[in-house]
Amino acid sequence: MRNGYKVFDADAHVIYPADLWQTYLPEKFRHRVSRRAPAGLDTYNPVTVDGRWTQHLTSLYGQFQKAIGWTTEDMRGKYGEIVDLGFTGDRVAESLAIDGIDFCVIYGPEYDMWLDGIDPELQAAMARAYNRWGAEMTEASGGRVVTSGPVPLTDVSRAVEEIQYAYDELGIRCFWTRPDYMNKRNLGDRYYDPIYELLQDLDCAFATHEFMGLNAQTEGADRFDTFTEWHTAVHWHEAQNACLSMIVQGVFERFPKLRVAYMEAGCGWLPSWLHRIDEHLEMAGEKEFPELTMNATEYFKRNCWISTECEDPFVADVIRWMGDKRIVWESDFPHPDSKFPGTVQYFLDLEPDLISEESKRTIMWDNAVDLYRFPEEMLPTEFIEATELETA
Repeated sequence: MRNGYKVFDADAHVIYPADLWQTYLPEKFRHRVSRRAPAGLDTYNPVTVDGRWTQHLTSLYGQFQKAIGWTTEDMRGKYGEIVDLGFTGDRVAESLAIDGIDFCVIYGPEYDMWLDGIDPELQAAMARAYNRWGAEMTEASGGRVVTSGPVPLTDVSRAVEEIQYAYDELGIRCFWTRPDYMNKRNLGDRYYDPIYELLQDLDCAFATHEFMGLNAQTEGADRFDTFTEWHTAVHWHEAQNACLSMIVQGVFERFPKLRVAYMEAGCGWLPSWLHRIDEHLEMAGEKEFPELTMNATEYFKRNCWISTECEDPFVADVIRWMGDKRIVWESDFPHPDSKFPGTVQYFLDLEPDLISEESKRTIMWDNAVDLYRFPEEMLPTEFIEATELETA
């Protein structure tokens, strides 16, 4: 809590332990996931799956960390001893509390289980391994940090099985996937309907989240080789494509109670994007998508949410055109562009003439509660002012 505002971080991250897969994967799979340094980069040991890098070669050799000033020393300077001690649940909860964050949802893993062409059985095993790690993370945090379960899309039957297992056995209550064009399918493809049906039946939120640098087809990977160009394009465009596909291909028509959020993609583009989809549905929707009974803006207002980071002034435009009920707030902890430890205060101070205090209160807590609809016992009941923590 900060300045009397309860804070629900709808999208945060951690640096994963180097032995995550070796610890949580079943023994039969462990030899297939390893770490090794690319030639000439002996200080960096990214993950390989079945001998293939999970990160794109442009990302591996682009030296983007140097371009943006994000070496290990930079990380230590910004986030402190947690970088060396490890992002355990208790340490993450303590770090976020300094910023005034009361509760958060972690999204990951970024690359390892999304490699283009990954074996479906291995991908499903990695989803389960990650969720086992996530359940321990939540317990160690005292329930203040929960994880969103990754959905292994390569085999829909395995995806459904892993969602059900995570829900029943591990207490996972929200799920996510990357928004990319994976296995030559968009997220609106009917192949994924069993996933959406189950999530709707379980009353669990679903989200998309892009991470630049995947060794697969993603926006900009085939045309950009600088951080500036690639990172500018990929998060926004992939979320836009996922949103477009899910709306026009009828996901929300078939599953009217499904709740979906598009994370870490900015938000100012949303009203214009929905308007553009609406215009095209007016032109061709009757012929191409006759099953739709609503326009894109209406589907979004009923089924969807968008996230805003603390420094995005264009959230004011989303509020102006669409109201403040479909926006959630994210810290992007512990990424280089996060404003930690000032993310909460930064947002509270943002555009006071354009964004009301009541809208900020709604965005920082109420909307995330509505999106995730976690059981009441999962949410915190004690809220401590961050200023008290800082001076303790």
